[in-house]
Amino acid sequence: MTNIKTIGQLPKLVWMNLKDLVEKRKVVLVANQTILDSHHELLTILNNPKTLSITSGTKTDADKLINELDGYDVVYAIGSGRTIDVARYLASQKNKEIVCVPTMISSDAFLVNCTGLRENKGVTYFPSKAADLVIMDWNLLGNIDKKYNIGGCGDVLSIYTGLWDWKTYDSDYSESVAITAKGILEGMMSEVDEIATGTKKGLEAIINALVMEVELCYLYGNSRPEEGAEHFFAYCVESKVEHFLHGEMVGFGILLGAFIQGQEVANMRAFMDKINLNYRPSGLTKEIVIETLKELPTYVKDHNLVTSVYNNFDYQSNKVKVDSFIDSILN
Repeated sequence: MTNIKTIGQLPKLVWMNLKDLVEKRKVVLVANQTILDSHHELLTILNNPKTLSITSGTKTDADKLINELDGYDVVYAIGSGRTIDVARYLASQKNKEIVCVPTMISSDAFLVNCTGLRENKGVTYFPSKAADLVIMDWNLLGNIDKKYNIGGCGDVLSIYTGLWDWKTYDSDYSESVAITAKGILEGMMSEVDEIATGTKKGLEAIINALVMEVELCYLYGNSRPEEGAEHFFAYCVESKVEHFLHGEMVGFGILLGAFIQGQEVANMRAFMDKINLNYRPSGLTKEIVIETLKELPTYVKDHNLVTSVYNNFDYQSNKVKVDSFIDSILN
């Protein structure tokens, strides 16, 4: 019997001024209140849409909004990762077309076909749908604090720690896929000066790397080439720290995870420093990091996460060197 492999599809991406958009269909606009308050022109551009304000990323709250799409033709998601994640989930539940307009490139949420929703103090991935169209508007993306776009580097830099976990713990490790992933990582890092200065070329380098990373994971069949200990730390710490950028917490997770894995850390930290990626998210303390490290071996098993350096990590046995490393990063 022939094995058939279905490969996920990337959305169509277009650079355009949102103000040039002509939309005559009945629209549900999914955003957060900050976007709704600061971009009143969207209501006119989108022909007076029905608005849904996203206040959380839990499955319970998302499910309450599903029936709000009844009677509408298309969903527009305008915002950052959580807004786009929830909107794609809602659109998939009602089989609606969805257009995503990122206001920051803080993660790969605008490219993927699954949604991470919060439940049981963890993140569970649910099948959703990739956007039918992604509109990149430099007037939105180029006029925010560049730290929000630089955060998007996190889901590419995570290849560094993700590959180590994959090679160390999985028998299905593929050297050819890993070489491709490393090329994506190194390609983005080669644009360090453009990324650091926040130019459009630098932003395109981040977006292109995210596109290639997502497509590689589609080809392989899952996110193993770019997700490991660093993301698992970010998931576990989420209930303890509010309102952090995904890419920044993943950045910290990369440095900590690489250290625990025994990998070289200095070059990765130097790159983060040069592009001004904040790997010290507000609210993250040494006490919270240690508490999370103690919980991680149970957390990754309870949430059926793929094997990483944290599955059998014993904080007490590594306390002196780990505490010293945490101090060197957070201070």
